[in-house]
Amino acid sequence: MTGQQNFNFQLAIDQLKETLDADFIGLALVDVSKYSYELKWRYVAGNISLRYRKIVLSSGKGVAGLVFKTGKPIRVEEADERIDNLDLYNYPIIAFEKLKSFGAIPLFKGDHVQGVLLVGYREPKKMTVEKFEQYKLTVGTKFGPFHHKERLKDDAIEQ
Repeated sequence: MTGQQNFNFQLAIDQLKETLDADFIGLALVDVSKYSYELKWRYVAGNISLRYRKIVLSSGKGVAGLVFKTGKPIRVEEADERIDNLDLYNYPIIAFEKLKSFGAIPLFKGDHVQGVLLVGYREPKKMTVEKFEQYKLTVGTKFGPFHHKERLKDDAIEQ
């Protein structure tokens, strides 16, 4: 992963936060263990706590796990309406960072998802369709050693 080491993820995330006027941005990267894939939040900007460091997600769990498993972006305009308080423990980054509106995209290396980039707001209805499109355009097709690609035009999972 030499390309990954040469790219300054923190600088890219800080710039993206500024450009999108986001409250929080996180990059979760795959940790390949002996028996499964795990995602950990490696780079963040705008965090209100350090609890993100303890989050370890497996494929299909949490926002990052779901995007990782499906390879499709997720956009949630109003988290309080979409995620039940009783189910919030399944979405730790949303709970810990008090996100009310967010979007997440998969980052690929080859044909495999290697990371998830999450942009969030602490106010509802901030991640509109237009803002989500701006986010994807701003990230573009390259993010360091990774690339973002759309499988189908309207394949975002609306939650």
